[in-house]
Amino acid sequence: MSKIILGTAQFGMNYGINNVRGKIPYNEVVEILNFAYKNGIDTLDTAYSYGESEEILGKAISNSSLKFNIISKLPDVKNEKNVEDIFNETLKRLRQKNLYGYLFHNFETFRKHPYIYNIFQELKCSNKVDKIGFSLYYPSEIDYLLDNKIDFDIVQIPYSIFDQRFENYLHLLKEKNIEVHIRSVFLQGLFFKKPDELSAHFVKIREDLENINKISKCLNISIASLCIKFALINENIDKIIIGVDSIENLKENLRGIKGKKIKDKFYNLLKNMKVDDENIILPFSWS
Repeated sequence: MSKIILGTAQFGMNYGINNVRGKIPYNEVVEILNFAYKNGIDTLDTAYSYGESEEILGKAISNSSLKFNIISKLPDVKNEKNVEDIFNETLKRLRQKNLYGYLFHNFETFRKHPYIYNIFQELKCSNKVDKIGFSLYYPSEIDYLLDNKIDFDIVQIPYSIFDQRFENYLHLLKEKNIEVHIRSVFLQGLFFKKPDELSAHFVKIREDLENINKISKCLNISIASLCIKFALINENIDKIIIGVDSIENLKENLRGIKGKKIKDKFYNLLKNMKVDDENIILPFSWS
């Protein structure tokens, strides 16, 4: 499971369109971390802005013998004055001496205040973080980084059956030895919604969701497994971030992705379901 990163937003806040349970209880967080570690997941994704996620992780990990690589993210800030303070607060919350990765959570923070990246580079040079980079939403942001010859180690981007906007960049990023981490393979749980229960906002994808359900049944795997397997096939993707809302959810997902790959004919059907409408594929536009 080395390609899987465990997303931890649900550890510290209510997260996801299909999450009716809310924040995961602490004792279950401990179970999830132990099960993930025993099954080869060695990396966690969190952020300063994910409610109590960093504190919960820090408490759970410090009370165990687990050793995870941890990636966190800088929240939106107006200047460079408190960037290092926020980073140190993240280390304090996580009870760590250093991080595997540190990313800009909001690309606009970097665009408006590019000199903040100097602080990121200093953190890397001082061995407080191994790799630095960006969490992105739009392909134009990749263009900006490449056009301006910004040196970075990790990029985190959305990618799913519906959202394939970054597809044409993946090979180039791989060639540059930039780690490609993808998120939102479940589109915050949209893939798990019953097609006939969708609001009018999602009418464009109702038929595709019905077909995804049919493919899932035909292959005898869960929709979650189908979404993950779809991404696993892509050799230019290094890591896949998956969030869970329970220990059973994690177990089900890991069981489901251990089987055979999706056959080409089904993979091609899924590839053709890409959606260009950002009102559908960007969750912050759903409101």
